[in-house]
Amino acid sequence: MFRIASTESRVRSLLHPMFRATPGTKVAVLGMVGALLALTAVTADAAGPKWTVVSSPNKGNPSTLSGVSCISPTLCIAVGDSGLQGSEKTLSEKWNGTKLTVVPSPPTTGSEVIELNGISCVSASFCIAVGRQFKSGGDVILSEKWNGSTWSLLTSPTIGPDASLDLNSVSCKTSTFCMAVGWFVGEPAEAFAMKWNGSSWATEAVPDDSNTDDNILKSVSCPTTTLCIAVGTGASGQLIDKWNGTTWSIVSNTANFALFGVRCRSTTFCMAVGAKAGMGTNVVTLAEKFNGTTWSVLTSPNVSGSPADFLLSVSCTGTTFCMAAGQDQGSGTTEKTLTEQWNGTKWSVVTSPNTSSSLNIINSVSCTTATGGNFCLAVGQAAELTLVEKYS
Repeated sequence: MFRIASTESRVRSLLHPMFRATPGTKVAVLGMVGALLALTAVTADAAGPKWTVVSSPNKGNPSTLSGVSCISPTLCIAVGDSGLQGSEKTLSEKWNGTKLTVVPSPPTTGSEVIELNGISCVSASFCIAVGRQFKSGGDVILSEKWNGSTWSLLTSPTIGPDASLDLNSVSCKTSTFCMAVGWFVGEPAEAFAMKWNGSSWATEAVPDDSNTDDNILKSVSCPTTTLCIAVGTGASGQLIDKWNGTTWSIVSNTANFALFGVRCRSTTFCMAVGAKAGMGTNVVTLAEKFNGTTWSVLTSPNVSGSPADFLLSVSCTGTTFCMAAGQDQGSGTTEKTLTEQWNGTKWSVVTSPNTSSSLNIINSVSCTTATGGNFCLAVGQAAELTLVEKYS
């Protein structure tokens, strides 16, 4: 489960010279070094659509939502977990355009920890959610299917007797094609992917950029069945992998960068977000765009005076509208939500509310087109409870 104890601990984890994955870590961030130009904050016009808090239920304390997928402004499914660390159970909530309600998810026998980290929906009657379940001896892949009314457990591959495995993200193009990514820990952590064919999962070989350092895939997006882009962190920095319909290959492993979210609208437009080393010990936002051939780094704003800004998720309805979300560490004791909008030309900060005086974070955002504009639902955590915000 994604838990953040304090600003100091989060920043230390980012700036540590060598990131190491640990079982149960929800956000794996590469340590960053070097001096890179810090960016100036830009605030979007307050008029028009805006973010507002949506009341969201909790099954326990603590509770968090880690992934969300929207089919329309009146149908989104969010997933996460609830319960004390070491005894978490899955949490699933459904948005009907007016409110969120808890949707029961199936129990798993013999599991001490059960978490859902990512979700992808292609219709009102088909979603896949992925995560992990900890059983005696190590982590086991967790995957579930939504049929429009209930969740059911899927049979997932078993990876070795002692492997700890965590799936972070899934992207479905159709009900017969989904790609899920994450990592499993031998020594060191290795990137992992598996493909859904409509009836079963099969593992797919993913190359690592190092045999001695951790490789972790945080997010995946598949605009077609023959193109998926997965992002994360590798031995020296960001890791971008590409699926061509048959095999995975490494596209980039740029040093001092870390990518946490990616969304592809087509084979010629993808947006990826994350964080990178700033001036001194600062950590600043990172946004990159793919045009079908090359990746380019875009200027993305930061909150003035903040020691660290992160973009953890991104969603796009087209080439002229993307919404990225994450966290601003703040210069005081409050960690705040951070949302930024892409208009086809530039990124700008969009004001988003906070409900906690200590911790506020958005883990995932999903956007879809609506009458007269765009609709987004963002999910995360405020203090020890779920946080859900609506953009419309």
